[in-house]
Amino acid sequence: MRTRDLLFRLTVLGLLVALLAACAAPAAPAPTGGEAAAPASEEPAEAASGGQAARTLRIALLTSGPINDEGWNQTAYEGLLALQEEGHEIANTENVAQADQLDLIRSYADQGFDVIIGHGFEYGDALTTASQEYPEVKFIQIGGIAANDTNLVSYVFQPGEGGYAAGILAGLMTRSNQIGGVGAVEIPTIAADFNAYTLAARTVNPAIQDVPVAYTGSWVDIPKAKEAAIALIDSGVDVILADGDNANVGAIEAAREAGDVYAIGWTRDQSHLAPGLVLTSVEQRIDNILIAAVNAILDGTIQWGNHVVGFADGAQSLAPFSEVVPEDVAAEVNAVVQALIDGRIVLDDAGNVVKDEYH
Repeated sequence: MRTRDLLFRLTVLGLLVALLAACAAPAAPAPTGGEAAAPASEEPAEAASGGQAARTLRIALLTSGPINDEGWNQTAYEGLLALQEEGHEIANTENVAQADQLDLIRSYADQGFDVIIGHGFEYGDALTTASQEYPEVKFIQIGGIAANDTNLVSYVFQPGEGGYAAGILAGLMTRSNQIGGVGAVEIPTIAADFNAYTLAARTVNPAIQDVPVAYTGSWVDIPKAKEAAIALIDSGVDVILADGDNANVGAIEAAREAGDVYAIGWTRDQSHLAPGLVLTSVEQRIDNILIAAVNAILDGTIQWGNHVVGFADGAQSLAPFSEVVPEDVAAEVNAVVQALIDGRIVLDDAGNVVKDEYH
């Protein structure tokens, strides 16, 4: 079901009382690639008035890639740091192999962490199992559909929505009538966005035929993503949608080195990676989703289950357009985003268009 209360929850953030740090953190579980645990103060947090002890939580985040990946994982980590600023104790493990997910989750639960976040579609099975084993612990998945009605909540971005907006832009900006994409792992949500990207581009530019998408099979292999992008460029592609977490860096670098190839970023504004050539980025406000979810757990208003979020909820948006994007093109892309919000364009879970009352 779509969460229509997300924006309301986000406003709760500004109303919460500033929290101080909780008790000192125990050692975090053995890392699989790298981890960091934030220090905590020796004293319990207190409310600003009345001297009442304010409740704080111990929150752990697991990411499959590095927390400085310029995208998916970095945005989640920034949300974790914001929660630390509210007074919560935090820990994180990055570069987690899928085979190690459940053991690490169990380790955090055994240490007494209150909230454990599996960041990505790939954490679904491990979180489902752990939520049954540790009913007293709260679990959050971002980018997936694992859920129950007691202690596991998940948030997934509206499949295809960001890809559709990116496809409109690519179709209007290509000069060769050849566009493509570089992805990481071919999971359903990424595949839906590339499918919608293709359909949208063809809607505004019928001269576009095949839209090649290269999957690297890795969330973190920057050189492989760059090689894939170079191959697309050599074939005549002049607009590349990069949806591969840390691998985006490689794809966008290839566009920058080519000098006349455009890129569209993903998860956060990636324009600094190739100034002028990154047309826009599909921003996913993972940080705000995490903050809202934890605050809802804290105040007892959390709605367990799976929530689909996107443009309509303010959970997804487009970064500012590059100066090379003409005003009429930017206006058209924004109008399509509004049509998605209004329900005049509707996509299914695979990114197929099931209704189009706009074009």
